Amino acid sequence: MKASVPELPPWLAECLVSDSELAQAYENAAPKLRALCKHTLAVLHAFFGESPDWEERSLTRSAHGFHTRACTKPADWALVIVDADYASAPRFLAALMPALLARVPLVLCACTPPTRPELLCALELAGQEQIYALDATQSLDLLRSLNAQPGQGRLMLLHRGALADLRSVADDAELPCWEERRAPVLRICGAKPDAALIHLAHPDAAHTEDAAPDAVYCSGPSAVHVQAPITLPPGMEGCWLHPTLTPDFFRVRSLMFRLAPDHPDTGEFP
Repeated sequence: MKASVPELPPWLAECLVSDSELAQAYENAAPKLRALCKHTLAVLHAFFGESPDWEERSLTRSAHGFHTRACTKPADWALVIVDADYASAPRFLAALMPALLARVPLVLCACTPPTRPELLCALELAGQEQIYALDATQSLDLLRSLNAQPGQGRLMLLHRGALADLRSVADDAELPCWEERRAPVLRICGAKPDAALIHLAHPDAAHTEDAAPDAVYCSGPSAVHVQAPITLPPGMEGCWLHPTLTPDFFRVRSLMFRLAPDHPDTGEFP
């Protein structure tokens, strides 16, 4: 089934981040940060794998009187918008990669000015060549333009509250939206994890010794006693994935029924 890829508004081209700015962001990025981003990309690709363009499953339940066809395909478009106060390149990639691995045909990335070089470097490493710098009004205009066209989309927001209007528009339009609205709380156990690398990957994160963290960095038996959605060993300090965001969020499912032959037939599946 052909995707309903929306047309982009003509004014969007004027907001494109230049190739020279992307190249400069990549060149000026700390080598360790580039390495963290590459490691994150590799881990996400290995963990999730790449979804098919089209997936179909047929079931026959004659005793129940019907046949079923279940189909799955990528959403037609995805828009990820990151606010200027968002600082983590690996977490940005962890939000972007599930859309790419779900094989969404149009993935748009937009940053609120001033664009952060470390995020532009991450997008360059992810192979995203069309990145836009949009203010709040332009972001709203783009979202409304995409959502007004045929097809099904997805929205991701990375912010600390500044993009709340976009979430309201998505909710009103019943557009599926995922967002990260706070920095993670981390816990480091022992001396083996590299605290400097963790800070480089998550400069905005809070750290705790008492409260339940979002992720724990440790090795050995001590990891068993810490309740956290993610546990990362030494050597994976820069890796991240969002437990509530997977390629499934970017997949569209449809279910078709047909009566079995001994019932009044509605015809074959189209």
